[in-house]
Amino acid sequence: MISIRFPTPLFATLPLLLVAFCLSATVAGAGEFDKEVEPIFREHCLDCHGPDEQQSQFRLDRLAPLLAGGNSGEPAVVPGDPNASYLVKLIRHEEPGWEMPPEQSLSPEEIAKIEQWIAAGANTPKHYGPAKVRTDLDHWSFQPIKRPDLAGGESNAIDDLVGRKLTEAGLQHSAIADRRVLIRRLYLVMTGLPPTPEQVEAFVADQHPNAWQHLVENVLASPHYGERWASHWLDIVRFGETNGFETNRERPNAWRFRDWVIDSLNQDLPYDQFVRQQIAGDAIGADVATGFLVAGPHDIVKGQDPLLGQVQRMNELDDMINTTGTTFLGLTTGCARCHSHKFDPISQRDYYAMQAIFAGVQHGDRPLPPTDQTERLLNELAGQITERTENLKPFLPKPQLASPTIDPSGVLPALRPAVNAKINEDRFEPRMAKWVRFTIEATSGGEACIDELEIYAGDNNVALASAGAQATSSGDFKHPLHKLQHLNDGRYGNPRSWIVDSVAGGWVQIQLAKPEMIDRVVWGRDREQKYSDRLATKYRIEVADGPDNWELVSSSADRRPTAGQPADEDVYDFNGFSKLQADQGRRWLEQLRSLKAQTAALEQSTLSYSGTFSQPGPTHRLYRGEPDARREQVAPDAIAALTSLDLAADTPEQDRRLALANWIAAPDNPLTPRVIVNRLWQFHFGAGLVDTPNDFGANGSPPTHPELLDWLAAELIENNWSLKQIHRLILNSVTWRQSGQPRVDALRMDANSRLLWRFPPRRGEAEIIRDSILVASGAIQLAQPGGPGFSAFDVDLENVRHYHPKQNYGPADWRRMIYMTKVRQEKDQVFGAFDCPDASMVVPKRSRSTTPLQSLNLFNSRFVIQQAEMFADRLQTERQSDPERVIYAWQLCFGREPTQEERIDAQAFIAQEGLTQLTRALFNSNEFVFIP
Repeated sequence: MISIRFPTPLFATLPLLLVAFCLSATVAGAGEFDKEVEPIFREHCLDCHGPDEQQSQFRLDRLAPLLAGGNSGEPAVVPGDPNASYLVKLIRHEEPGWEMPPEQSLSPEEIAKIEQWIAAGANTPKHYGPAKVRTDLDHWSFQPIKRPDLAGGESNAIDDLVGRKLTEAGLQHSAIADRRVLIRRLYLVMTGLPPTPEQVEAFVADQHPNAWQHLVENVLASPHYGERWASHWLDIVRFGETNGFETNRERPNAWRFRDWVIDSLNQDLPYDQFVRQQIAGDAIGADVATGFLVAGPHDIVKGQDPLLGQVQRMNELDDMINTTGTTFLGLTTGCARCHSHKFDPISQRDYYAMQAIFAGVQHGDRPLPPTDQTERLLNELAGQITERTENLKPFLPKPQLASPTIDPSGVLPALRPAVNAKINEDRFEPRMAKWVRFTIEATSGGEACIDELEIYAGDNNVALASAGAQATSSGDFKHPLHKLQHLNDGRYGNPRSWIVDSVAGGWVQIQLAKPEMIDRVVWGRDREQKYSDRLATKYRIEVADGPDNWELVSSSADRRPTAGQPADEDVYDFNGFSKLQADQGRRWLEQLRSLKAQTAALEQSTLSYSGTFSQPGPTHRLYRGEPDARREQVAPDAIAALTSLDLAADTPEQDRRLALANWIAAPDNPLTPRVIVNRLWQFHFGAGLVDTPNDFGANGSPPTHPELLDWLAAELIENNWSLKQIHRLILNSVTWRQSGQPRVDALRMDANSRLLWRFPPRRGEAEIIRDSILVASGAIQLAQPGGPGFSAFDVDLENVRHYHPKQNYGPADWRRMIYMTKVRQEKDQVFGAFDCPDASMVVPKRSRSTTPLQSLNLFNSRFVIQQAEMFADRLQTERQSDPERVIYAWQLCFGREPTQEERIDAQAFIAQEGLTQLTRALFNSNEFVFIP
């Protein structure tokens, strides 16, 4: 084809010339902004968006915020492009509900002046300031880490830097604490368990000059170290073993993440790898670690309104984004969901760029790569199952289908695979049909759901409504998402599915546009693989070429049983055989069931609640965070003011998370090392150097000892990100080993000991108190750490779980509290009163309250009374007299012997009230529950 270009007629160019003339005139007049445009702003806008008030964080009298656009997240002015400028949309009333000015609209002439000013380049006078002001990156936490100059040398850095602050305040360190206090403090802080009397006496008697250093190394090597410090991390990452929300169903495989945290800490996994693995462990051989991403609550009840479903999904992603930001970076990134961050350099666009990173993450179990041993056992079991299945072939019933499936030998009918939620195919000999009926006789639970029913004539799906086929049913479940028209609309997934109206089953039928020669039916519950419930497990497929000429062509009768369905009895028939043959067949069947059960248990052992991943679609910035208010598409990225990941919009899902993880864990990222060493300091001293551990931004607190914070961060990086090295430095310092005794002079200057003139004593967390009780009573079970946890509740296993506090306790309940199943929205009846957090939210720092309920629980609860009785029995068994029992009780509870006065009072109390009442009183003493 030849293309001919005609010259443009003169009359066609006139409008263009006029536009060009007008624009040139506007440009020429841009310097008169103060005469043409600024008066409009002064009259109509500056009262709400000027120097005195900035509603929506937006002002019109400075160029930088004028271009940025405030909380909307959209640029208010795009120089040269009025149509892309949010300000123009507002004054044109193109944003429903946000028309500006709100009371009196601008005239067309005023709007035109603003549009012309923007089109000409949006020039402003000098007093409007620069187009971009970047003072937010001057904040201390964004600055590179600097190692301070140390007068006393690197080995004494902590004491040197703390000592400087004390000297400035006219204070000094307190004396080193007594050895009995030190060892008790060390064990409680580092392992969460009190030292044994033997360990205390050995340390007190150890005259070696490095006795303390040796003790520190022993504690760091203890497996109980990981158990203790894992509880801190699980608080920070909002780990729970139920979903929360109204159903609060269990996550039986979530415990693997808890064990991974414990093992990682015990092995001193470098912290940069600890970070990377939790965000992208599936990419670097640590699949369990991504349990971090889905450790938060998850609403499994989806609303009937599709918009509500979108909001739920946005909330899930917000949980991942915000937890990642606060946990690793100490930045409240979630604030930018609806508008640019008010305090930190995080724009709304940054938020949705991070959402694009996590958009492919879904809650759920994921099979882990089997170990060599597991794979070998599965192969052995598969071979034995095959052997027993072969043995049982003579007992298979004759098929009831028109065209049965034949095994390769050509002799016996072979069972087809069990039905599955994704896709099932039923083939049969071709036959002419006008109607096809699918009858549901049993399900895996609830009313059966089908996302699409396909009927094939050759390669053509003739069941489609678009091809003229019509669907009818015995009854439809009343739900706006699940409709009969979805059955044959050609679209897959739960939102486009049909549900029968009865748990007893029913039928659905397709009437074809014309008779067709069909040979197979294909169906599934959810081909997007997000749901596997409501699966039809027992069914029939019938066809007819006339109204009353129905013929069975396929059914579930020749399928293997569905997992969890005890259908073996329906598959094998021992009638018609001799007693000897039938008995042998039944033995084989029992063996087959046992082998299948072992296989199922092994396969279940590879599941971990670590999330599932899929390639996400486009991510858009959402105006004010509303799911149905999409703006421009954004590519996956981090915080633009701090870095760029340089990722394309179609970057593979796993690569997105790995890129983010690598940036967060990079040695030149100053936030990550500062945040974690501050957390370690906090859990040692009760308060961090920064007392807002999840907020290192402009709205957080500045560090009390900034040079010390940087020195610790530098030490972390230079020592291969070893957390144990930071512990070692802290524990060996004079600052940590100080006495906790108060001093009047220092209390006047620094009552909270923020300058660290003493070690601040504090009440132990619930875990320390509970575990210490079990240690004292001798009941604690330490031999088998890890694995599925024990529950503090009796549970009603209904669709909506109801948790009732246990009334009876046994050895299974005497494990460390770290292994107690974390139930959201419920607290342990006894120790929940000691400020145990609800795992529904991130808890960087537990509160420490003092309430009457705490004493009542420690004195009157069944659990504590049981342990007090066991403690008394232990004292009576292991010591022969009351004076000896009193001494031993003090050693077990406090790590010291009683004073003479305490002995006399205790023995008198035993004589009057009994030994069990004494043990109850000891569990309620301040000295027992405090870290000295």
